Amino acid sequence: MSAMLAVLYRAIRRLHVMDVTCLLHATAEQAAVAAERRSIGLDSDEFVARAIEPDQLKQLRQEGHIDPIVGSGIVHTDASREHGPGDQWLFGMWDGDHVVSFVWAATGYIPATENFSRSAHLGSSLNMPAHCGFLFNAWTDLDYRGRGLMATLLRTLIRDDALELKLHDWFATTDWTNAASQSTFYKSGFERVGRLYRVGRGRMQASVVPDLERRMKETVLTQSSRQKPGIALDAPGLRWSL
Repeated sequence: MSAMLAVLYRAIRRLHVMDVTCLLHATAEQAAVAAERRSIGLDSDEFVARAIEPDQLKQLRQEGHIDPIVGSGIVHTDASREHGPGDQWLFGMWDGDHVVSFVWAATGYIPATENFSRSAHLGSSLNMPAHCGFLFNAWTDLDYRGRGLMATLLRTLIRDDALELKLHDWFATTDWTNAASQSTFYKSGFERVGRLYRVGRGRMQASVVPDLERRMKETVLTQSSRQKPGIALDAPGLRWSL
């Protein structure tokens, strides 16, 4: 990316009038190939990757054993007339009784408030088909970065299907300028599908989203049972697919 463009974008982003994210995609097969090709994983057995139940999360937060940035996941994942049913899980890397890296996984409808870079009002909702999962709020403690924890979490979650979700396709988004996060996902088998552009304020907004019909013919759309996710379908203002 152009350093000048990145600086300009960050400056504009502070005004909360623009949000640009990269849409990433991987299949379980791609994750497996990436893990074998790059030998992704930890060299140490001092860490344990496992799911974090809601009651555990509450206790971890009370005891300060997980960073507050973890949040509480998606507020509304129930089925409705407009959106399909969904659920969510928190998957973490444990060092003793502390969680030092984590990522949320969700299915169904992902509200825009859970998929944005800087400005919640410029987030992009996602309608995930039954065979798709979405990863969000991926985070690793500063003192543990560079040790492959997130790559191991992604491998265990996707390739090994640690949560037994039996999903074929996985999506994630990162800020356009977050090269470190993108690199971790790329090393884990993800590919960039395109960018999501959201600009404006209030009802005066516009969206430019990737045209998945054109960009993913060789992946999601090769089988009739595999449908494409809906992107920012409920966003206010104008919307284009490119």
